[in-house]
Amino acid sequence: MHRRLILIDIIAAVVVIGGVVTLAVVVYGRGSNGPVATPFPTQQLTQRPTPLPTSSAVRASLGNWPTYGYDAARTRFNPSIDLRPPYRVKWRYRAHDLLEFPPSVYENDLYVCTEHGAVVCLDAATGHKVWRYHLPRGSLFASTPTVDATSVYVTSLAGRFLVLDRLTGKVQWGLSGIGRSESSPLLWRGRVFFGSEDGNVYAMSLATHKVVWRYQTGGPVKGAPAELGGRLVVGSYTGGVYCLNFNGHLLWRHSVGGLLSSNQFYATAALEYNTAYLGGTNGTIYAFDLSNGGQRWSYSTGGYVYSSPAVWRGMVFEGSYDGTFYALNAANGSIVWRFHTGGPVSGSPTVLNGIVYVSSFARRTWGLNARTGHVVWQFPDGQYSPVTADRQTMYLNGRHTLYAMVPSG
Repeated sequence: MHRRLILIDIIAAVVVIGGVVTLAVVVYGRGSNGPVATPFPTQQLTQRPTPLPTSSAVRASLGNWPTYGYDAARTRFNPSIDLRPPYRVKWRYRAHDLLEFPPSVYENDLYVCTEHGAVVCLDAATGHKVWRYHLPRGSLFASTPTVDATSVYVTSLAGRFLVLDRLTGKVQWGLSGIGRSESSPLLWRGRVFFGSEDGNVYAMSLATHKVVWRYQTGGPVKGAPAELGGRLVVGSYTGGVYCLNFNGHLLWRHSVGGLLSSNQFYATAALEYNTAYLGGTNGTIYAFDLSNGGQRWSYSTGGYVYSSPAVWRGMVFEGSYDGTFYALNAANGSIVWRFHTGGPVSGSPTVLNGIVYVSSFARRTWGLNARTGHVVWQFPDGQYSPVTADRQTMYLNGRHTLYAMVPSG
């Protein structure tokens, strides 16, 4: 949640799971690259093609942004959206609370969690509130809801996973006693997956509402699970990255330190090109072979990397607490360009139609040419993850205000 609590997180985690991490460093080898990575799939450097709009249902789904990072692979790029600046503000929703994580978009409604325990559904056309669900006093949210045709799936720092009716906001079912969670849920083949500070990755059946399996990593799991090609990837505060299959069996794990070497993974991985991309609190951005966990490359920044990456056309975009936003070559990690934001970058970027959007603690959002890093647009609000969109509107996440923005040209 609040990045000023990073040191507290680290100290607490050392006390709770220091013994586990000591073993992990011995087992995996501190700094080891693991297996030799398979060849990088250069033939896949264009993004996965947009599905052909063969039906009204498919056309509608292309405009949805139903989960954190847009898709199960968390690439933060929707190829069906062609919005470009300049923009004008169509409406504002003042949350009177921190908006750390961006909304999801589903069939003309927005779903957003505010910091102090509220899930709000807004009409995407007007910004009017459709419904609001509020957890008991003192409960907190630090994640993005995941939405399907019937339900809204949310995790909370109150140690509860909840499933709400998409149209009414009424509680359908859930799970308590799981530990605090900032992990945005993942829907995959009739199951919902999320992580928890109790160290577990959970898989729950949508049919039975029961826990199917849980996988214990040995340290808090703060990021959201990502899935590509039948492989689920998640980082842990052990300093390990874990790849699991649909049934929770470990396919590979790769450690790049752990608490004793001051590295944890808060960020959510982005999966593309048979590679998992994510950054650690040691200031390094990593690329791991999705097949076997071998390290393809790493790139060191000058500060914590809490931001989850975006991937677009052979490039990886990632922010750092050093106040710099980086564009890296997805194949080898070489720097393509960098942009200085005037403050730490904590939230995740988004790419829309060749423009990458990023916010920083300077309380500003920029739209940069994704190829060159040149500023093409900026807005005087924003702090964490700035943008989601449907095919008509870009939704900008300010610090306390959500803006609906449409092209003004």
